Amino acid sequence: MHLAQARARTVIPGRVLRRSSICVVLLSLVLAASGCHVPGTSSSSALPPGQNLTVAVVPGIESVPLMVALKDGLFARQGIGVTVEDFPSVGDAYDALVHGRADVADGDYTTFFSEIASGQAQLKLITDGYDAAPGTMQILTLPSSGIDSPQQLVGKVVGTPVAGPLSAQIPAYSSIFPYSIATLATESVLQSDGVNPGEVTFVPVQQKQMLTALAQHQVNAILVTDPLIIEAETQLGAEEVLDSCSGVTANLPLSGYFSTAAFASQHAAALLAFRAALATAQSDSGQRGNVQSVLRSQNMSALDADLVNIGQYPAFLNVGQVQRIADLMYDSGMITTPVSVQSLVLNQAGGSQ
Repeated sequence: MHLAQARARTVIPGRVLRRSSICVVLLSLVLAASGCHVPGTSSSSALPPGQNLTVAVVPGIESVPLMVALKDGLFARQGIGVTVEDFPSVGDAYDALVHGRADVADGDYTTFFSEIASGQAQLKLITDGYDAAPGTMQILTLPSSGIDSPQQLVGKVVGTPVAGPLSAQIPAYSSIFPYSIATLATESVLQSDGVNPGEVTFVPVQQKQMLTALAQHQVNAILVTDPLIIEAETQLGAEEVLDSCSGVTANLPLSGYFSTAAFASQHAAALLAFRAALATAQSDSGQRGNVQSVLRSQNMSALDADLVNIGQYPAFLNVGQVQRIADLMYDSGMITTPVSVQSLVLNQAGGSQ
């Protein structure tokens, strides 16, 4: 991943960003148009080394509290600076983390736990980021499909989001084992409804092609999150067949914030300050207006931002809850080595709690 593809947003204590400055706006537009990294407007020397954290994220609903914390100056109150780098995929954000181009990365648990289980990475879990709620992930079909229940998906083809690379414990896009957070949650619900692994065929489809694939009958159904749920329903009249985050997967943790063990051992205080600021922001993000404001700033349409199903932003890390997803991964065969979430959680000394 080239950092030229990323965009930066910086907040440093003791410095006011002049957002109305015409020069800054014009410079940002020129650099963004040329695909260049937009530098922060504050010097990294404003704070001691390790107190300025670079956070790699994929913009979207999951990372809303991070942007709320930036907007409200919550990191500055904790005495740290934060630069947010946007990446097109969780795999790219993870790559930036492990190669030292970011200090913290946000992404789905399956990507990070897969790397941990395979021994490819030594990571620390900073905090839980985003948990499921009813309606946040669904299988949808066309009204004419004749598919009205999960059991009727047997023998059918379901388009799924393209997943980031896992650590080769399973083949990419396996027909037997889940290969993403979406297929893991969905297969868990399907099994609770009596549908065995492999009886439904999952195939990866690029996000921009999801609606077309469904409309042109290239797939029988699609597995999507918002805003694609809204777009499929409003544009195609698509109907829900299965809620992937219900029953056995209700309130399932979906994504979290990680750092490398090496960085955490040296900069535990800064990471704990980051956790504290984010906890406040995640509580504030329970207000729908805050979420909608951020989503509109990320170029989501006003209609989608108004209708979007929003999950839960936990204000604290519940180890037992996050362990659920590690256990689902192991039980499903997605990973072959168990992951202990408790051993990953950052403590005051930079180690585990």
